[in-house]
Amino acid sequence: MTVNLNAYSSAYPLSYSPNDSAEQTDNREASALSRQKRGVASTSALWPQHSVIRISLMGMTNEQETFTKANINKWAPHVNLTFEFTDDADGDIRIAANNDISGGHSYVGFHALDVPAEEPTTVIGFKNGLNAFNAGTIQHEFGHVLGLQHEHQHENNDLDIDWLEVNKDYADKGGAEEVKLNFEPLVNDVVTSDYDRQSIMHYGFDSSLLNGGNAIADNNELSEGDINFIRSLYPPVVRKKPATLSWWDFRQAHKPA
Repeated sequence: MTVNLNAYSSAYPLSYSPNDSAEQTDNREASALSRQKRGVASTSALWPQHSVIRISLMGMTNEQETFTKANINKWAPHVNLTFEFTDDADGDIRIAANNDISGGHSYVGFHALDVPAEEPTTVIGFKNGLNAFNAGTIQHEFGHVLGLQHEHQHENNDLDIDWLEVNKDYADKGGAEEVKLNFEPLVNDVVTSDYDRQSIMHYGFDSSLLNGGNAIADNNELSEGDINFIRSLYPPVVRKKPATLSWWDFRQAHKPA
């Protein structure tokens, strides 16, 4: 993979003719860093507990909508938040499709509420169709929606990054500022759990970006670490079964005086 920031358009067309191949599991055309913008969470971006998050899906086919909802809902059992999908365009989170790119980008947490109402807050690339990589992209970007940052920017990551190669790759793609945003450890305004290389929030890395290491494959499913971490941030409601009397208790409760 090579870094390709040019894959991220600032315009969001609202209609496409999708390629719905379901076989792709990683993305060799797009950047290893294609899941853009930031278990590391930004404490200032976390939603209030038990929030209802309204979600608008923009410019998607029916198949893409179903696919997107299914992957967003993989987070749902592990949080006390409610995801409410709306056909209106005024959702708190507005997710636009772009069939010309792989990967995506998103604002972090409830900072999305500051985005002008006519603009999307999240973009999902559907290049090459409804495949495992794009499923992982949806889960990754919605992790950002929930306030999660990039796992490879965990202060205790064990990556041996080739900074010379990274800076060379980014020289004409945003330079030092993009390197800082995408690679440097996050130490302020964050809460962390143990570093998790299997996290959906961890980039895949080509071996050329690592010193003497093997490539790191893309993660396309929530890891156990992701689930435990997000549950610690938004503890799911434990619904207790109503107490029931045993046969003996019932008889004793109604024993004649």
